[in-house]
Amino acid sequence: MNYLELIENRNSIRDFHKKKVEQSKIDELVSFFNSSPKLIDVDVQILVSADDDTASRLSGVAGYRGNTFNAPAYITILSEEKDNYLINAGFMAENLVLKLEEMGLSSCFLTSDDSEMIKKVLLINSDLAVATVIAFGYGKKERDTTKLDIHSPSNVSISNKAGHIAPKIAATALAFDSDFNTAYNFDDEYSDPVIADAVYAASLSPSFLNHQNYRFVINGTHIYLFNQLDNVVPDDDNLLGLGAAMLNFYIILASKYSGIGNWRFDTSDIKADFKNPSDYTLVAALDI
Repeated sequence: MNYLELIENRNSIRDFHKKKVEQSKIDELVSFFNSSPKLIDVDVQILVSADDDTASRLSGVAGYRGNTFNAPAYITILSEEKDNYLINAGFMAENLVLKLEEMGLSSCFLTSDDSEMIKKVLLINSDLAVATVIAFGYGKKERDTTKLDIHSPSNVSISNKAGHIAPKIAATALAFDSDFNTAYNFDDEYSDPVIADAVYAASLSPSFLNHQNYRFVINGTHIYLFNQLDNVVPDDDNLLGLGAAMLNFYIILASKYSGIGNWRFDTSDIKADFKNPSDYTLVAALDI
């Protein structure tokens, strides 16, 4: 996969053609998910629902204000409930979303804050919790929109792009050098271009109302991830979005650097003063 291209091309699509998704593609998605990397050791499963009445059964139960966008198919990710399971679900789900993009399918995360009701309407008999639901299918092309991509201060591109366009925080506002008092220098002369691309990729990850509550502190080959819980974004959606950002960041690094580890949640050995605002908490670290 060309991950950066897939990440740039992905949009949250909210209007779908009636065309059914081929069973061969559904089987490929399930196989891909089952072999995808995890952040933690946790029991996680995937269920694909593509019956004609799935959208109507989910309507009012999942999705922002109950809107499920009448997609031809839905992915339900079920997970054992343990520490960081929602972040892991977001991480794995975003990897799946990029796979959907590669396969020519569009998708949209749905808010899913009532696990038991979702399992009830989808006739799911499982002790695992619903971590997230994703609508997918063949998306309808939306109006062309001018899009500004800020890769770095010296690398800005303007293009006409079709799809659902929503404002996002620029990558340059999401990363810091050593602590929160020093903005990360994205100038090509100073920054590692792979890390710059990784931050940019993370900035394009799906997040609830595009709040993008994550921040990166970069100290050489050490990456520290902070998260903010706010009063607007539901906690579950915040954590799922955090996981999606972690996947985009990690997958760009892993595609360029061999042998790097994955994110770790145990940060008890980190004693640095990051001068982070009180509402930002250190969540994970990654060593290149």
